Amino acid sequence: MILRDKFWLWGHPEGYYNNMYGNEGISRMTPMECCLYLGVRNVFMVPDGEHKHKGVNRRQYNKSFTTLNKVGWEFGNPSIAAAGDTSAIDGFLEDAKDFPNIGCAVFDDFKSGDRYKNVPMENLLKMREKFHENAVRPMDTWMVLYTFQFGKNQAEDEEFQPYMDAFDGIIMWTWCEKDVPLIPEKFEIFKRMTPNTRRMVGVYLWNFGEQKQATGEAVEWQLNWAKEKLLAGEIDGVVLHTNTMADLDYEAYDVALRWMQANGDLPL
Repeated sequence: MILRDKFWLWGHPEGYYNNMYGNEGISRMTPMECCLYLGVRNVFMVPDGEHKHKGVNRRQYNKSFTTLNKVGWEFGNPSIAAAGDTSAIDGFLEDAKDFPNIGCAVFDDFKSGDRYKNVPMENLLKMREKFHENAVRPMDTWMVLYTFQFGKNQAEDEEFQPYMDAFDGIIMWTWCEKDVPLIPEKFEIFKRMTPNTRRMVGVYLWNFGEQKQATGEAVEWQLNWAKEKLLAGEIDGVVLHTNTMADLDYEAYDVALRWMQANGDLPL
């Protein structure tokens, strides 16, 4: 196994962020094209919102992902778990029958707006059980967590802890580039909150939180830091966000490309 086998793309439908979050460029790069471009071997495909799910042909995307090692799909937001209806998992499993590299589901923005408080724990555990025990194969469940959502209030962290424990893995993201210097401190808290849970970290290649380009310096620092954590066995992977600006000549993407070319084939 080499380093790039531990890297994932956070994929969106091509053009999804055209004229959004300060990006004025018009991108056409698909998730699979970006995996090939950046040299990563795995993808989380995120249609991003219920209305987007309806317009996405999942089978076409899954066909394009055939040569990737691992594929995960966004399963939904806390409202699905709150309803307690596990039948929504059936469609996910039907896709997995035909595409053997589908192996996990990710819950995006799970803590945002405290929506998780409407999710009965028994519902979440019931969904996890169905992902684990089904007629196709066991599927991992992942949750997105931002650094601004923990480590500020111990009581709040303790209240949220059971929900973190209900997932197989947590992906730690830093929304605003100004908070990148806080990553080492936040990661130590993150480790304490995930003693029995797999971990990944996300790296934004566009500064969504401040609605402007990410700097190459911040991206390179994060990639070097994440490499150390991978080699130390403290994280299972790194997720790069996203394909939807990758063909627009932004500095951060050029830096990420050069970094992967220099480090991607490092043996693990």
